[in-house]
Amino acid sequence: MKGQRFYKHLRNKKIDYSMGRFFVTMQVEHNRSILGTIVGEKCILNELGIAVKNVLTSLPQKYPELELGEFIVMPNHLHAIFTIKERTTNKKNHLGFLVGRFKGATTFLYGKLKQAGKAPDIGEHLWQIDYWEDLISSTDELLHYERYIRNNPKNWSRDHWGAITAHMLGNESLLDLPKRAFVASQGFSATELKPQLLSSRHGTSVPTSRDMPLISTFTSPQEREILRRALAKKRSIIHVCPQGIPTEQEFTPEQQQALVEKRILFLSPQPQGSKLNKQVATWCNEYVLRHASEIWVGNISPNGMLDTMLSSLLKNE
Repeated sequence: MKGQRFYKHLRNKKIDYSMGRFFVTMQVEHNRSILGTIVGEKCILNELGIAVKNVLTSLPQKYPELELGEFIVMPNHLHAIFTIKERTTNKKNHLGFLVGRFKGATTFLYGKLKQAGKAPDIGEHLWQIDYWEDLISSTDELLHYERYIRNNPKNWSRDHWGAITAHMLGNESLLDLPKRAFVASQGFSATELKPQLLSSRHGTSVPTSRDMPLISTFTSPQEREILRRALAKKRSIIHVCPQGIPTEQEFTPEQQQALVEKRILFLSPQPQGSKLNKQVATWCNEYVLRHASEIWVGNISPNGMLDTMLSSLLKNE
């Protein structure tokens, strides 16, 4: 039937879900990263992510039989330790009951934020229809899951992807200069684009100048328009490539000329031909912003990855 979602229940019939301690994982629908972004080794939540966290922490107030242990809300999922105390009023699958109440409340808030234009539209549902759990039956298991939850932001991408500068092509000396970043979100037209200066940082070892290299991932339409302008004006450019450095055949004549004249540097944490990965793209944007003496912006999606990252970085300056 159209619109119906089919799935296989993950519950184990041999486990008593009316009480006990459980490690619980819930995944955002379509695995979309819409609750926040990873900055450094912390998960910075946007408005929707904060709402999700508030609902989670308030659950024990509404359901006193629940004790909330270690937890983390990540950009596209959450982990939590639920301890359900024994009570005669508990349901047969009380864990499922509590998860259902949490999902219902957060999906309602997601709908309101989506309607107000403060959350992306990923469909009717915020969460995947089922959830994953594991019965914690020993102190060692509990300590293992607590460590896993605490280290989740740290392990989001860094250990797997390596340094942004793992692959380089072009004039590496551009890295030694102050840099001017430009960022803009996907989906905005580049027509009559007028960049705005958002932040100017002082205290760099080399004075800033009009000839600062422009640094960006150049993935959105507005970022690509800025790249076109910079190449036309023969500006110095640091191009951070989440999918790997393009092959020689993929370079435009303007990029080829910039390479010959040593005005461009390509960086990537991945080899040529790699697939675009949301986590790597986020990490590349963080590199761009953290290494810039000036930050210029185009249109930024409210509560999106860039908006959340910019808010966090500027707050901590």
